[in-house]
Amino acid sequence: MLQCVLPQVINDGVGFAGFVALGIVGTNLWLRRQHSFFGKPYFHASLTAMALWLVACLMEMSQPSLACKVFWASAAWPMIVFVPTAWSFFIMDYCFPGAAARFARLRRLLLWLPPVVALLIAATNGQHQLFYGPGTRLVMADGLISGRFDHGPLFYLLAAYLYLFLGYAVVQTLLGAIWAAPRFRLFFAALFVITAFPAVANLSYILFDFTLYGFDPTPFAFSAVLSILAWLIVDNRMMDTDAMARDVLFYSVPDPVIVIGPAGNLLTANPEARRLLGIGRVSGAPVPDVLWPLVQAVTTGGLQDGGQPLRIAAREFTVTAAPLPRPLGTKGAEVGWVLRLHDMTQRLQLQRALEDEREFQAALAETSLSGIIALDDEGAFVFANAEAERILGIRFDGSEVLRLNDPAWAIRDPDGNPIEELAASLAEFVRGTPVLRDQRFSCLRRSDGERRILSLNASPLTTGAGGKSRSVLSLADVTDQYRHESRLKEAVIRAEAANQAKSRFLANMSHEIRTPLNGVLGMAELLADSVTDPEQLMMVTTIRDSGGLLLAILNDVLDMAKIEAGKLALEAVPFDVFRVAEKVDTFYSPLAEAKGLSFDVMVATGARAQRLGDPHRVQQILQNLVSNAIKFTQSGDVRLAVSADGQGALMIEVSDTGIGMTEEQVTRIFNEFEQADGSTTRRFGGTGLGMSIVRRLIDMMDGEITVTSAPGQGTKVRLRLPLPLAPATA
Repeated sequence: MLQCVLPQVINDGVGFAGFVALGIVGTNLWLRRQHSFFGKPYFHASLTAMALWLVACLMEMSQPSLACKVFWASAAWPMIVFVPTAWSFFIMDYCFPGAAARFARLRRLLLWLPPVVALLIAATNGQHQLFYGPGTRLVMADGLISGRFDHGPLFYLLAAYLYLFLGYAVVQTLLGAIWAAPRFRLFFAALFVITAFPAVANLSYILFDFTLYGFDPTPFAFSAVLSILAWLIVDNRMMDTDAMARDVLFYSVPDPVIVIGPAGNLLTANPEARRLLGIGRVSGAPVPDVLWPLVQAVTTGGLQDGGQPLRIAAREFTVTAAPLPRPLGTKGAEVGWVLRLHDMTQRLQLQRALEDEREFQAALAETSLSGIIALDDEGAFVFANAEAERILGIRFDGSEVLRLNDPAWAIRDPDGNPIEELAASLAEFVRGTPVLRDQRFSCLRRSDGERRILSLNASPLTTGAGGKSRSVLSLADVTDQYRHESRLKEAVIRAEAANQAKSRFLANMSHEIRTPLNGVLGMAELLADSVTDPEQLMMVTTIRDSGGLLLAILNDVLDMAKIEAGKLALEAVPFDVFRVAEKVDTFYSPLAEAKGLSFDVMVATGARAQRLGDPHRVQQILQNLVSNAIKFTQSGDVRLAVSADGQGALMIEVSDTGIGMTEEQVTRIFNEFEQADGSTTRRFGGTGLGMSIVRRLIDMMDGEITVTSAPGQGTKVRLRLPLPLAPATA
């Protein structure tokens, strides 16, 4: 369609269309510099779309081929749809400026969506021929070659849609010419003619084949009436916004407004007043009976200052009146009054609700289990509820000035020690400070002189238009609670001391026992090497194994004592995880083989890099877990797997096919001196400290441990140790 982009034929029709288009553009630019009026954006949008429509007509006239004429006729359809729509919205804004904003979203949709739909329908006509039929052809009209279009059903559907908007605009302008104020009737009549003229021109084209230069006269008719309207707007100020603004204010104000004449007759009323009072015909109608006492008060000068109360339809109003200005150069009585009814129903309801709320809050304060005190900016009592009076042993009725910094209260800390700085500032420390919570002190109760321990919660409060400073204090008598807490603290201190003594005893005893035990084990090793008699060798072996078991128990007790005493420190040295796992494999493989178990140790490649940590304690953890797995497995296999996760932490998993545990037993295995059940110790031995030590060591390494198990299905223990990689050595 490149051949359709440039004009091919220049004739009178093309020149006329170009002249009109330039005139519309100039009018639009000229009008933009003039004063504002209702609907101005839509008026400008109509002019802009009209200019583009004329350009499309110009290009259609200048093309000799049918294909190009169809192309430009299709291209014009978005503007053809847009112009009547924007014009109708302009009429709506002018006729109903107060109501137009309610349909903003719908208007935007109707303004932009139909032009897009029209363009799609026209552009795809070749596929469906429901817009321009196969009868579309070239004809000679007025000495010019023009297109004669075979209109399909979609064309008439769009035309009907546009006539809905034009019909709305025609009806509204006609009603405006009949009902508007006298000064606006002539202009509404002009709007009626201007709106109807393009519709008549279009109907003449569709029904009677009337053309201008062989083309649809509708765009030229629109251009003419829009230019005339622009002149009326600017030159005759027929859309003066000052007067219109007063009308809009009168008709859109949410309060009922009525205007009465000097004789008390009804002159006009806004829609809200008509709705409220059930007024139909306004001008010259009698004033409704409910307003007659009010009218008498206005006309006789008896209207109350600040507004006359009035009740209508279960709603409460106050009425204000303002005299209508007398015509220039006349004297005498007022020509009427404007009455505005202020709806006070909601405000009065809120006032009553506020009063009820205040009464409720006062009752709530009086029945509160906490003592509530309000202080003014000088630290003096302005309110004290019944509980505060009971706690402090006072009777507050406002006749006596009370302050919490009064020396008579004898302010002390909870233990009875003087705190002069608190006593001196207790009444004012709240002001300008953050909220205080559970500030404890003791004071003498006025009524009986008994010292009570109180908990204070305080908050600053600024109220009123003047920003008066207040402090709200909440007091609770915690004497009994404090004494109970003191006894609990003493009991905890004694328990901690006993626990520390226990730990010291265990550590000392373990050390004292371990020293001679090492001597026994050493002698047993020497005897085992020198004894040849089988019976004697069995006895020596029993001594050695029993001593080794006892030494392991002592080591566990000593480690637990060190941990509880906070004296166990972890090293941070480079070590090889693979070597640690290898030592565990070497030590426990014979034990597993002796029980007929399969024992596998696997270290993933990603876990073989050197780490910073305590290799002895890591080995101790692995030995405890592997030892338990072998101990509690009668048949099957035991596996130790070491890997690294995505963050580089060591992941250790020890699994077995042993006796397993219930969920309840799993929760107890980390307790000190406790195993899965009571029979376990008798069947398998052990102190019940191994898993507790493992848990403590893992916590010291910031690691994690999880245990999953089921009776008869074995146990799986997973560890995560975030040990950092050791720095590379040169």
